[in-house]
Amino acid sequence: MFTAITTGSMLPFIRSFEVGTITSLPGLRYCLINFDIRCYQDALFTYFAIPFPQTLSAAVVKRRAEYIAVRYAAKILLRTAGCNNTPGIGQDRAPVWPSGWCGSLSHTDGHAIALVSPQEADLIPGVDIETFSSLTIRQTANLFSSLDEQALLADSGIDYEIALLVTFSAKESLFKALYPEVRYFFGVEAARVCKIDILHQRITLELTQTLTQNRKKGSQIAGYYVMRDNQVITLFE
Repeated sequence: MFTAITTGSMLPFIRSFEVGTITSLPGLRYCLINFDIRCYQDALFTYFAIPFPQTLSAAVVKRRAEYIAVRYAAKILLRTAGCNNTPGIGQDRAPVWPSGWCGSLSHTDGHAIALVSPQEADLIPGVDIETFSSLTIRQTANLFSSLDEQALLADSGIDYEIALLVTFSAKESLFKALYPEVRYFFGVEAARVCKIDILHQRITLELTQTLTQNRKKGSQIAGYYVMRDNQVITLFE
């Protein structure tokens, strides 16, 4: 799913970064970063020329490190396309993208990923990255999946716990993709898994409720998933 073009590091905080394109969507670029929270310091905001938002004033170190890591990932992508701005944060905590651009951000346990696309490409990027934990995924399965979905996942040909994590992550990605259009918060019950294609690493979600005039109940939306190391990454476009 990912085609790397550039790799590098900016030690000690940025252990490594990978920049490239989505194989089947050349208009969508990604940057995946591995960062070390132990090396975080507020001075990194000045070093990376990323504005420090007021909303982080009372935030813990973990939150600050995640914010700057994922914004730096987006900054790399925007800068290579000729845009020197960085996505900010709105009152709803959603990213605010520079004019002419759209994208999606996600982070988990020392990893951050950004997707960026020019608005003229007419894509709706949504990405999520999750760290796999067998115990956590089994304990929380009923919070984001129905018994019917669990039966489908058990018969999908993927390890059941991995399939559960893919499902959770896909619903997170779908929310991020649709939120700029829907403009209100909707839960994981708004969509259900109806198909997983192992060969092409595709997952299809069906809306269980109407979100907008163009996003009606029964509409199906296909996304991608991939397992890298101990993380699952899903995306919709």
